[in-house]
Amino acid sequence: MKGLEEIHNLLLAEEDLESTLRVVAEVAVRAVSGCDCAGVTLVESDEVQSTACTDQLCAEIDRDQYQTGEGPCVDAIRHNAVMRLGSAASDERWPRFGPLAERHGVESVLGTPLEVRGRIMGALNLYGKGTDAFVDEDVELAALLATHAAVVLANAQAFESAHKETEHLAKALESRGLIERAKGILMEREKCSPDDAFQMLVRASQTLNRKLRQVAEEVVDDAQGPDHSPEAGKGKL
Repeated sequence: MKGLEEIHNLLLAEEDLESTLRVVAEVAVRAVSGCDCAGVTLVESDEVQSTACTDQLCAEIDRDQYQTGEGPCVDAIRHNAVMRLGSAASDERWPRFGPLAERHGVESVLGTPLEVRGRIMGALNLYGKGTDAFVDEDVELAALLATHAAVVLANAQAFESAHKETEHLAKALESRGLIERAKGILMEREKCSPDDAFQMLVRASQTLNRKLRQVAEEVVDDAQGPDHSPEAGKGKL
């Protein structure tokens, strides 16, 4: 199946999480008959949020589910089970959400949980304008898409987390290098030890109510000349 191949290829790609989710939603619309729009809901810190929607209609219906606290997609996450709504006008399981969906012209909703190794990551949300738009074959296909998508999402989240950690490490190393340069400048200027130079930076940071990195940067800029930076000369030690 072309849709599954497209999702599977995401396993090998280093895409950001938002791009990955958007592709998953777009594939669902193309692959599942009766689906007019789709989105992916993620669970973060015990809260649900729409991360990717194929259009504004999907975004609005997702929001209705979150605000009412009920609906197929919310329950798919809550109970780790596929939830199908075939007639928003008559289904009594979600009395607050049903009328809102009908108001948007949507009668059918299919919520399929995204699970990896017992962890519920979110749900794949499919919306159809027709009554009973999703037949059993569609439910099976959505479940298959969700299985592949959950693995892709886990991969994307791991990649994004690793990328952020790398960025934080790079910034930490940059700050450390800057602080060491500032210490060297103070040691030469004040004829003091490395510990004394560091304490001078710390005291200046506390007195000026600025981050240690900012104080160190100003010391370095000042040592390079008054025209090096518009901030040069501020907070001199």
